Amino acid sequence: MNLMNQDNIVHEILNHIGDIVIANLLFVFCSIPLVTIGPSLTALYHCTLRSVKGNSYGMVKTFFRAFKENFVQSLIVWLGIAAAGFILVTNIRFLGSGTGQMGNILMILSEGLMVLLVILALYVFPVIAAFSSSTASQVKNAVIFAFMRFPYTIVIAVVSVFPMYMTYQDYKLMPLWACCWFFFGFGLTAYLNSLLLYRLFKPYLEKESGTESEKGE
Repeated sequence: MNLMNQDNIVHEILNHIGDIVIANLLFVFCSIPLVTIGPSLTALYHCTLRSVKGNSYGMVKTFFRAFKENFVQSLIVWLGIAAAGFILVTNIRFLGSGTGQMGNILMILSEGLMVLLVILALYVFPVIAAFSSSTASQVKNAVIFAFMRFPYTIVIAVVSVFPMYMTYQDYKLMPLWACCWFFFGFGLTAYLNSLLLYRLFKPYLEKESGTESEKGE
């Protein structure tokens, strides 16, 4: 009888696993056009942040609602990040084939900008998922959150980047890794990151909710 109780820890764990798998599959299918990766990532983080908060009912409905509501803003940010990333990668490859002190300085500068761009990409979509504001404010807030508690950023970067790096280290296991990413990899990464992100966002989410309540009164 205890196993049938919805408050049972096993029941909660299975619910979280199911939510991660569902959100992951939705993210993968909605990202197939590639241009929609930004809106899909925002919707994924909206689902995982709600799951961490303890409100994960209607995962499919929640995902598509967030996908629709944040589509334009997330698309603009994603295209901007993709364009900047392409330029920086091209510049780094070009500078890598050259020599000279100026070339080395530009190389270091380009690599530094690439690191900042990756940090921005790690935070801006969760910020869009959690808060409502203009695009410029969302980007600004993402940078502020990233450096507010930099140890969090390091952990989030490791959780996000290291598994992808390991995926390409053994091509024999590539089919297995691809299967893992398809079914739960992206969702699990977002969920683990959300455990930290929710702690970071929570005081501001409560303040935002309080402001909305005052306006309603």
